[in-house]
Amino acid sequence: MYIPSVVFASLALLVIAAATMLFGVGFFPDETYKGPRPERGYLANKRNQLIATSPAYRVLNKTLMVFAYWAEKMPLGNFRKMLSLRLARSGYMGGFTADEFMAFCVVAALFFSGLAFFFNTSVTGEARLPLCFVAGMFGSYFPVMYLDEQVIRRLTQINRDLPYMLDVLALSVGAGLDFNSSLERIVTKDTTKSPLVEEMRYVLQEVKLGTTRREALLNLKERVPSDYISGLVSSVVQAEQMGTPLTNILRIQAAAIRLKRSQRAEKLAGEAPVKLIMPLLFIVGAVLLTLFGALIIRAVRGELF
Repeated sequence: MYIPSVVFASLALLVIAAATMLFGVGFFPDETYKGPRPERGYLANKRNQLIATSPAYRVLNKTLMVFAYWAEKMPLGNFRKMLSLRLARSGYMGGFTADEFMAFCVVAALFFSGLAFFFNTSVTGEARLPLCFVAGMFGSYFPVMYLDEQVIRRLTQINRDLPYMLDVLALSVGAGLDFNSSLERIVTKDTTKSPLVEEMRYVLQEVKLGTTRREALLNLKERVPSDYISGLVSSVVQAEQMGTPLTNILRIQAAAIRLKRSQRAEKLAGEAPVKLIMPLLFIVGAVLLTLFGALIIRAVRGELF
């Protein structure tokens, strides 16, 4: 008796999905992003790369445009700004704008809800809508968790690559190139696709479009929440104002960053034994229960003697 109901529910969902898509086709917004010009070009390049490497992303992007159209109508100005900042810190994951990322959360919620619905109806024969709702809530939050993970991973990679880039910059500036030419040389010859190189490419795009180097570096400081980047930007801006040679500034910053990283590594190594105490206690407890569990049970039951 359950098979016809499952088939009927599946057909109903397909009809609803098709109707939603057909309703949304007439509201596809223009793909051009009406944001700052450097950000617009950065997003366009990222989307083109993803579309070229993944046909599934092209379908996902077209689907998100339906929901992104309605997300733009929602009065969520502060939330949209916060989300835009987090996307910028993640390197604009997926080439998404804030509205498209909200649409991605909605699509993920619908996907997880549908997956839970089909699983429940096929295994238990009941829809169990509260469980589907919980699965949808988790699905809507899953992209946010992945975004936070990307921000942390990207920040770690930037902090790791920064001293080596500063060494190359110091050599180039010391050889007679200016700061912008040295950055452009590093960006054009890079093959590692490092997130730090992507940020420097973004800085160069802002400078080429009329932004001063000081403003571009301050925007970099806002996009990347790193103490190393903040110290570097402050030093370069101050050196530009006072006329201090950049070669010495870059070398001093590279040495300071390496010193801070070594001190942080020593601090984490010193904290490791303390953090291992609780896991060791659980391991010792499990070993003792394995060895003496039977004796303890027999002693409690009075069967030991």
